Amino acid sequence: MPSQILEDFKNYCLVEKGLSPLTISAYSTDIHNFLDKIKKPLPSVSVSAVSQYLRNLRKKVSSRTLARKICSLRCFWNFLIEEGIVQKNILSAIQSPRIEKYLPDVLSVLEVERILSSIKTEKAKGIRNLAMLEILYGSGLRISELINLRVKDLNLSAGFLKCLGKRGKERIVPLSKTSIEVIKKYLERVNLRDEDILFPNPSGKKFSRMGVFKIIKKIVKSAGVSGKITPHTFRHSFATHLLQNGADLRIIQELLGHAKISTTQIYTHISRKKLKQIYQKFHPRA
Repeated sequence: MPSQILEDFKNYCLVEKGLSPLTISAYSTDIHNFLDKIKKPLPSVSVSAVSQYLRNLRKKVSSRTLARKICSLRCFWNFLIEEGIVQKNILSAIQSPRIEKYLPDVLSVLEVERILSSIKTEKAKGIRNLAMLEILYGSGLRISELINLRVKDLNLSAGFLKCLGKRGKERIVPLSKTSIEVIKKYLERVNLRDEDILFPNPSGKKFSRMGVFKIIKKIVKSAGVSGKITPHTFRHSFATHLLQNGADLRIIQELLGHAKISTTQIYTHISRKKLKQIYQKFHPRA
């Protein structure tokens, strides 16, 4: 396996999935071992080959370890599809042992406001950074969708943007009034054509996931907000805040571009968790 693919996968796990360094290290080892055993080009790996590999593993590892290795493979295949390296998700046919669902970290509304208001916009770079974060939080985009946006994908007069999600699925997402104002100021400061990438890096090319992650990490630190915050944290916060304010789950599913409502339902668990925390904090007999 080319080392660059593994490096890109690690960045995907960190920036898109918000996984911990230990989990990323484990996933990378799992994938390296898998491909070392398979010894086939990625597009030609079959369901039967994966099934046989897992059957062999089942004799050697615990069910918990096996579940993690399947999670590693699922994550890797999602990454491969998103990058256009493979077309079919062969892992969808693989059953996994039941494990506890991961609840992502979310920011409070006050923390989001604190982060956004801390960005200095005297220079074009600052306005660009603010526009990127306004879109991540205001429209709930994935980092891969953000870095692939082009100027022509914006319809500021109508208040929408068009983005290309997973498996090439296109969707239309609303822009907040604040996002529109910041984007307009940003476009006034830069010279971009309709076909150009909306947020080019200093070299004029598309940002990498890690490039945006480093920018956000610096901004969050400057704002004095603690916790494990990645670009995907703003997407999680977008969905959670909508749900907490009464938005219908089906609408949130559409805005996020989730194929299945079950994927979106994780945000109901987050809201219940928050509700319980508030109850335990303020109820006299909790």
